Amino acid sequence: MKASNSEMMKRTLVIVTYVIFLFVAGLPAWGFDGMDTIDRIRKLAEEGNADAQSKLGVFYASGVGIPMDKQEAVKWYRKSADQGYPIGQWNLAFMYVKGEVVVSDYSKARELFRLSAESGFANAQYDLGMMFLYGLGGKQDRNEAEKWFRMAAEQGYREAEKTLKELDAK
Repeated sequence: MKASNSEMMKRTLVIVTYVIFLFVAGLPAWGFDGMDTIDRIRKLAEEGNADAQSKLGVFYASGVGIPMDKQEAVKWYRKSADQGYPIGQWNLAFMYVKGEVVVSDYSKARELFRLSAESGFANAQYDLGMMFLYGLGGKQDRNEAEKWFRMAAEQGYREAEKTLKELDAK
């Protein structure tokens, strides 16, 4: 079934919004506090530490302190996500949204956002809400979107609060 122009524009708008948000908010550096050295993080990641695996993925994805290598970023995000680490799941989800190194797959991204969101991670709750709001990776469901936005807003996530206000005005 071919998507209408309106649906294609909505999907394009969501993708562009995600990309802009990633660059403006500095999301590739999520979880980096500047205190750990790359060598220390690499050692912990190789030992199986999920937080360190996610951080190492961030270093590779952003090229901070090491040459940028998106393939390595996906490898480390996946190791972290496979251990159930919410930030690793969330970072890997964005690789699927953007289609970097992996084939763009909104269904897989939505699944990873859900896993991360269910752990209580506000960023993932908001992003999962966006997936439901625009029907990316599954059916469109405004009520489900609002549920996830509320969860994120209850944790003080400003974008979720803003989105809820915009939805209430419609």
